[in-house]
Amino acid sequence: MAQGNRADSVGNSFKSSVKESNDAEGVVNFKNYKSSEEKETSEMSAFEQVMSQMNIADRDDFDKEYAQLWHEASEQKESLSVVICEIDFFKEYNENYGHQGSSFMLLVIALALKTTAEAEGCYLARYKGNEFGILVKGKGVESANATAEKLRLAVEKSRTEHKFSEVADYVTVSIGLSTVYPTSMQTEMREAANALNTAKESGFNQVFATSKPSINATLVSSAATAPSETKKNKPVEFTELMKEIKINDKNSLLLHLESLWKASSHEEELVSMLVCELDYFGDYVKHYGVEQSNDTLLMIATALKSKCDEIDCFLSYDDNKFSIVIHGGNATRGLKVSEIIKKTLFDLKLEHLASPVKKIVTMSIGLSNIFPNDTNTMNGLISKVDSALVVAKKNGHDQLGVEI
Repeated sequence: MAQGNRADSVGNSFKSSVKESNDAEGVVNFKNYKSSEEKETSEMSAFEQVMSQMNIADRDDFDKEYAQLWHEASEQKESLSVVICEIDFFKEYNENYGHQGSSFMLLVIALALKTTAEAEGCYLARYKGNEFGILVKGKGVESANATAEKLRLAVEKSRTEHKFSEVADYVTVSIGLSTVYPTSMQTEMREAANALNTAKESGFNQVFATSKPSINATLVSSAATAPSETKKNKPVEFTELMKEIKINDKNSLLLHLESLWKASSHEEELVSMLVCELDYFGDYVKHYGVEQSNDTLLMIATALKSKCDEIDCFLSYDDNKFSIVIHGGNATRGLKVSEIIKKTLFDLKLEHLASPVKKIVTMSIGLSNIFPNDTNTMNGLISKVDSALVVAKKNGHDQLGVEI
């Protein structure tokens, strides 16, 4: 029998079983399916078998599809969303309804999610345990959020009995959602998982999203009609874009430095600072246009933010420059961070045919560090970093300048 025919056969008999098991209120009743003598492994093996017959992918297939969609979204400059959907209070369900009842319940939920995912044009797979993974390519943040909410409602509307849930008397799901322009697959999966945890901590049976949104349509429209040569307009446009993906601004940088300065002065710890400027980015805007330049800046900012979060550094953006503040360590830590930042940008391999340096986007970096005290001031550090950046640019761009 063909795979599709098996899926239809299982789906039809499955729907019939659910219909026959419904009580007067329309909630699936599993009293007849509980068995205390079932083995621990029977639930998962039965579930995995029917998942295959229903053409619901497993974790290996999910990882392969994720890598493929990530590549496509990166090439096409589209967003990619990861949805992680977890059944609320599954442990309590399994303990009280038994493994066979849990298997049947999982099939009900899987069918509800599968039907909705297919209608929304999404990719559905069993991610792990009682979690499902859904991939959504090319939809904006609002559209991806709407899809996640439809998935949640599909499960809720199945009215599958769960008398041992703390949020409802039927099965519900909590959903974590992350939407990005592809830069780091591991980061997006971590953010989707964090979003799922937040959804559960906030009371279960809900969608929580943490997203790097697509470019604001109004912002792009107004930018496209503004004079591209006007320096007054360009920084405002980029600054608004940075706010959308929650990158700190100049004011936040100064506040962070002031707070760090006091703490480091008391603890006698080193403060290092980098200023990173994209080389010939004004020429990039002229060559590729405002919209693509915003897309590129969004991808760079997302990548740098992910890396700075990973290595515990403070990142901000102002007027085509990224500033990075490092607390503690020795003088070599700033050098190591600069190498990491340059590699992060290099790995993106963003074309820049208008650059006289390389045919990809590069950056010049200024670095300095001091021990805060009455003699060494915060403004002094900022001045030294700016001077170091000037040196890097004078020496040919795409390199590091250091001012001691």
